[in-house]
Amino acid sequence: MFTKKESQILELIAKGLTSESIAKILIISINTVKTHRKNMIRKAKAGGLQFDSLLRLAIQEMNKNTH
Repeated sequence: MFTKKESQILELIAKGLTSESIAKILIISINTVKTHRKNMIRKAKAGGLQFDSLLRLAIQEMNKNTH
């Protein structure tokens, strides 16, 4: 459902990072991060998910990958 970059951003959001921090880590502009966030919200809604549900799923996946 998400691009590779969107997935990276979602993982960083799940870790509690701000858009500014994400931009620095991924070496992209803060506007690019904001655009990706808007696109993820749009895609989540189209798939019948609220963004908070999507974020919970991302956190669960992140926890699976660290254990």
